[in-house]
Amino acid sequence: MIAVSEYSKQVFSDLAPFRTGPEADNASEFAAALIASGLAHQKGGRLEHAERCYLAALRIDPGNNEATYLMGVLALQSGNGGGALAYFAPVISRRQGDADALCNMGMANVLSLRLADAERWFEQALAVEPGHTTSRTGLANICRMLGRVGEWTEHYRAALRSTRVTPETYSKVLVALHSSPQMSLDELYSLHREWERRYAAEFYPRWPDHHNDPSVERKLRVGFVSGSFHATIVGHFFRGVLGALRSSRGIEAFLYSSGTASDWLSAELKNLSGCWCDVAALDDDATAARIRSDGVDILVDLDGHAPGNRLLVFARKPAPIQISWLDYFDTTGLEAIDYLITDPTSTPADTGQRFVERLISMPSARLCFAAPPFAPEVAPLPALATGQITLGSFTRADKIGPNVIAVWARILAAIPDSRLVLKSGTLKFPEVRRHFEDAFENHGIDPGRVLMRTASSYVQLLTEYADVDIALDSFPYNGGATTCDALWMGVPVVARLGDSMISRQSAAILGAAGLQSLIARDDDEYVRIAAGLAADAPRLDALRKGLRPTIASSSLSDAHAFATAMVQRLRLVWSEWCTA
Repeated sequence: MIAVSEYSKQVFSDLAPFRTGPEADNASEFAAALIASGLAHQKGGRLEHAERCYLAALRIDPGNNEATYLMGVLALQSGNGGGALAYFAPVISRRQGDADALCNMGMANVLSLRLADAERWFEQALAVEPGHTTSRTGLANICRMLGRVGEWTEHYRAALRSTRVTPETYSKVLVALHSSPQMSLDELYSLHREWERRYAAEFYPRWPDHHNDPSVERKLRVGFVSGSFHATIVGHFFRGVLGALRSSRGIEAFLYSSGTASDWLSAELKNLSGCWCDVAALDDDATAARIRSDGVDILVDLDGHAPGNRLLVFARKPAPIQISWLDYFDTTGLEAIDYLITDPTSTPADTGQRFVERLISMPSARLCFAAPPFAPEVAPLPALATGQITLGSFTRADKIGPNVIAVWARILAAIPDSRLVLKSGTLKFPEVRRHFEDAFENHGIDPGRVLMRTASSYVQLLTEYADVDIALDSFPYNGGATTCDALWMGVPVVARLGDSMISRQSAAILGAAGLQSLIARDDDEYVRIAAGLAADAPRLDALRKGLRPTIASSSLSDAHAFATAMVQRLRLVWSEWCTA
């Protein structure tokens, strides 16, 4: 598709010949037919064909508001916020009662890095239609980026109360709510159960009978379902385990890929799997039927409520045993999923966490880190050259709430001349940068001590750890891959232990690496650990030099031991099913 901003002048310069003559008498009728055709193409995902129809409609009827608006929608779908605004501007005044159109203006402003304007458009849409879910979540996302915890938490809650919220949006909101310190474990559990009630429970009475051969010792067919079998968190944490599982003669791995991205890691996973099945184009019924026809004994969901998940496939119970693992950090809420793979640190008995699934505990961390093959060598401790301590957080900025900023400000105050590097995609928004500057200044920290960087390639991100002496983990939403990346690059990570699975994730990683001294139980200990590291240059330098070999030789990176323990546990639950 030609970018909207590139063809705008061309379109309008070509209109003059169609403004007069006999063709003009039927222009509106022809334009309406072209628009109808374009809408059909757009609904079917054939955006280039839709674009041609709308452009043709504009050539014969230059003042057609509908075609102009739909060109803006196409621009929005292609990620061109400026192009969308250019098309929306002349027609939006006629759509003041259309919540969808007002919401689209909000999204176009977000893409154009204008959060304040976007917020106003989302509010207008909600004034027209209070139950407009996309506007509600759009507003929540802005408030979240700007650290307004109470507002974004309540906006997300309101979105989930809508009867029109889709399962995909509900899942995204569930993930986001784990960042809010205002959410209790009981409320999160109830919301997960509500997802099941709304979207999954209707399939339970239609579960098929499973006639898998109940031989305890036979080779098992284990399926893994994900939309992220490429260079993502799932791909990087799964690649080492899959390679080790392949060496197990008792397991045959089936990978069901529901994503469309493909890269070097996808090719590696294809080679490691016993069977690769692309199910991105299959609906939930067809995907479940394929899994049943493959005779899968144990089906493992790697996504949970992460974007692109296929939980509604699991709701249809295509395999006799179903398990949740890897990219999610809470109950799925589905009784259709029998087990959840965890570890002793993530889910101790005394935290008050609740799970629908039965817990399967791995001996060490529930995650197994495989180092990226393109990681650069560990750089020397930067403080030795700069004479100052550089703290860093390369996590998503929307995970850094006011409570986190308050603690990090205490650390900056406790370490003279220190500075903090933040790296996140949302720091491209001027309002987000100002939010962090103002927030730290309100705690007495000169904004000049807080350096902000936007997103980059993975290789560049790893390279930038050369500037960081100590990494600070966010809470209650901990890092996962972020924590492992920092450790691999020789940067110690200070983490704070919470009461939920996600708020104990970094502690589980650090514990598996033998780095328990970096785990804080409260805010005061968090500050003491970071300040203590900064004050001990020899220790910090020794950690820098020793962390990579430490991680490489720890249980955190031992894919063979992890796979062995996983196979043992899969065998155990299979034995229970066979003898039930």
